[in-house]
Amino acid sequence: MPPPPAPPALPERPVSMPEEKPAPPVRTKSVLSCEENTASVFNRCGLDVLPFVRPVFFDLDNDGMAEMIIGTKEGGLLLYRNTGSRERPSWKLVEGYFRGIRAGAFSSPAVGDIDGDGRIEVVVGTGGFSSDSGRVLFYRNTGTPAAPVWELMDAPEIRVGNDAMPALFRNSGRLDLIVGNSTGSLSYYRNKSTGKQVVFAQDRDFFRGIKLGMYAAPAAVSVRNRIIVIAGNDRGTLHIIERSADGKGVWKKGSLRLPVGTFASPTFVDGSDPDVKDLVVSDSNGQLYYFRNRAGNYHDWEEEKSFFSGRILSGPACAPAHGEMDGRPVMVLGNIYGELRLFEYLPSGEGLPWKERPGFFKGVKLSGFSRGLLTRWQGDYLLITGQQDGILRAFRNAAAAGRPAWVEVKGFFRNLPKFPHASPTVFDLDGDGRWELVVGDAEGRVRGFRYEQGKDGLPVWREMEESFRQVRVNRFATPALYRDEGKIYLLAGEQDGRILTFSAGVGPSKGIVFTRDDDLPGIRVQNHSSPSVIFSNGVMDLTVGDYDGNIKNFACFRTTVPAGEN
Repeated sequence: MPPPPAPPALPERPVSMPEEKPAPPVRTKSVLSCEENTASVFNRCGLDVLPFVRPVFFDLDNDGMAEMIIGTKEGGLLLYRNTGSRERPSWKLVEGYFRGIRAGAFSSPAVGDIDGDGRIEVVVGTGGFSSDSGRVLFYRNTGTPAAPVWELMDAPEIRVGNDAMPALFRNSGRLDLIVGNSTGSLSYYRNKSTGKQVVFAQDRDFFRGIKLGMYAAPAAVSVRNRIIVIAGNDRGTLHIIERSADGKGVWKKGSLRLPVGTFASPTFVDGSDPDVKDLVVSDSNGQLYYFRNRAGNYHDWEEEKSFFSGRILSGPACAPAHGEMDGRPVMVLGNIYGELRLFEYLPSGEGLPWKERPGFFKGVKLSGFSRGLLTRWQGDYLLITGQQDGILRAFRNAAAAGRPAWVEVKGFFRNLPKFPHASPTVFDLDGDGRWELVVGDAEGRVRGFRYEQGKDGLPVWREMEESFRQVRVNRFATPALYRDEGKIYLLAGEQDGRILTFSAGVGPSKGIVFTRDDDLPGIRVQNHSSPSVIFSNGVMDLTVGDYDGNIKNFACFRTTVPAGEN
């Protein structure tokens, strides 16, 4: 049979495709991304500057390398591990290791196995102006050395007046306790602990008649049946007292002529000879000194500067200001004492790239909280300074060659008011080849000034009121400026350690108005941030000082991100 006929072909129906719409444009914005370079630029040592620290050394993890435990003015404890060698240490902070230990303020630690159970205890003396000052607290680790859990122990209370500063030392097989206080007295406690409880019994006659100056901070060691105590005080004097360990005989007292700062706090540390202790001393500025026990007699000491080398110490209220001199980058550092120091950028294979030029500002006398910067005026180098009393000053280098000779230019800022805690910088805002003066003050204001040449050759200053009217920060404003992407950026440090950002379009100075911009991401220092900027090839090299005396460095560059991201 023939096959059935094929069904008739249906006419094709046009398919309706949805019309393609172009994707909406992605909104983007330019943001700063910053990377910290402090370790390679200012601090290879790894230790933050911590004023009034009280250190002690102990091998917590039994790896043969002692850790450094530090008591701070805030009352907590910090742990730094040595990631280098015994001779050339490199310190790294272990975040949160002593979480749970708190001592009010000005904590002072001592570490050891007090009750003989094979686990260490931490002893903390309390200080500051509070009802808790002068207590000695005991903490036990109920966790492990790697994951500690610190708990306050139920121990008999020890009080020594104000500002307890304890030291443990081994005497007759036990760790006895010596505690200094704010009046310069020492108290002695004999260890009567058992495996169940920590107990110390005071021997009131042990240090009878001994006074060592205000805020006595002791370190003690037992050597060949005698006890040796080295104690620092608020004036930076280190006393040494010694007698037989059984308490018989009289104390021999002397002084060690060692170059340390005020509120000296000594501690003993293992040296190259296991039977002889070396000495580490901290001071109120956060400086740490290492002294080798040269003859093993605890009287002859030799400073070993390399032990804590590799960091720039400016002193409290560190105020950096970048500049240029003879075609090279330079940096002026001011501090709370009114000192100014010059550093030149001289990178080499070893050490930090910034090298100090000692005595460069010899003869420049300022009041406290100094900030200085170098610029040019009528062909000469000019040093502009701010200080605590609010007076701006200018010094000209009168030396033709060789060592500088700074002579004050009287009347340079004659028609300007005082700016409490004056923090000056200079910047050519309008691109006319002449810099303008920008000054921050203690109230958090930033003000700008242009000058006209007076008949006597000195400047006459006129305020740019509208340009900085919207600039205000949380007290102690410290300004820094740079130009990028058709804008001028103003960074302003403030009291809480943040850095606020303002920007203005580039144009004639009368048209420059700074308004609030984004903050610098993730950058915050320990109070009173003091920024300075070098901008080159799209990278902002940011240096920031803080109140403790730390100086940090960041490399910041602009990246593009979607507008919704931070």
